[in-house]
Amino acid sequence: MSGRAVTVSGRATAASGVSLGTALLLAFTGTTAGAAQHVPRTERVSTAADGTQGDGTSSAAVTTPNGRYIAFRSSATNLVPEGVTRPGTYSYIRDLTTGEVTKIEQALSTPRLSADGRWATYTDWGSRNINVFLSDLSTGTRIRVGAPDGRDTASSPTISEDGRYIAYRWLGHPEFPTRIDLYDRLTGTRETVSAGPQDSNRDMDRPSISGDGRRVAYQDNGTGDVWVADRATGAQTEADDGTPSTVVQLSANGRFLAMDSADGSYVRDLRTGRVQHFPGIRVLAVSPDGRRLLTRDADANLTLRGLYGGREIPVGHGSATAGSVSAHGRSVVYSTEDADVVPGDTNGMYDVFQWRSR
Repeated sequence: MSGRAVTVSGRATAASGVSLGTALLLAFTGTTAGAAQHVPRTERVSTAADGTQGDGTSSAAVTTPNGRYIAFRSSATNLVPEGVTRPGTYSYIRDLTTGEVTKIEQALSTPRLSADGRWATYTDWGSRNINVFLSDLSTGTRIRVGAPDGRDTASSPTISEDGRYIAYRWLGHPEFPTRIDLYDRLTGTRETVSAGPQDSNRDMDRPSISGDGRRVAYQDNGTGDVWVADRATGAQTEADDGTPSTVVQLSANGRFLAMDSADGSYVRDLRTGRVQHFPGIRVLAVSPDGRRLLTRDADANLTLRGLYGGREIPVGHGSATAGSVSAHGRSVVYSTEDADVVPGDTNGMYDVFQWRSR
């Protein structure tokens, strides 16, 4: 991806000398004591390609499974060579292999990326209302994901790993309740994946799609129920624990679903039905295999922990969102205004960082 702005309608056993934190990391990753030199490291992501720090706040970051591409929002004006002509908050994608930064000129939300970083889905203004769009970042072409006439409103897009399927929230008020629809890029077709009686006034919200596009999790805002739709079988499975809940993220393998409720967060194994509760903390994101959780406590401390075994590794202090953990929990992207994460952080603003386990 180039470093220029993109108007996407036309783009582009721990030994005695090992610290406690390192010992926890070794236990978490299964690394032997002989490899203790592989300690976590953190780098700032929300900079220009030459390393210049941003002159505005950056946040709301997501990552691809391999940790190479990071998408985020920023009000900085100096992340790309041509800068920003109109003040505001824009979307950017950074390639950590090349260092290049791409500005997605028309995106109103953090782009959600396919696994290879080629496809990006986000919200933007349609002809009348806010709608969901899909861009091919290799060619610069983009299409409207919602109904092509533009009279509807769509939001909250989430994308399959191959970039073929986009699940999103379709708004048809006041005539219709909000529902969850899915767009197939290859066939150009749309389908409704959320359930509910035809005369229902309940709104469906917060879609989260599996990596293969087969399963979509969503919530019923009227009842607080959380459902998982299986597009292959047509089954609708209730996944909440009986209390009003909010979808956090469905793992890419479609097996684990993280949710929030009044008594904390919990994760359901959709294959076995097993539920694990995490009272007093929030699960913010899950790894693609669902076995690593990013959690946040009341003091905004971010921790990476195993779903089974309870091992914990400190990541940082700040905020993060669904989609911020890469494969096997090898990296996490988050935002913080702390100035002591990396040397030379003097802008006094929220920045985006990538923490890596090694």
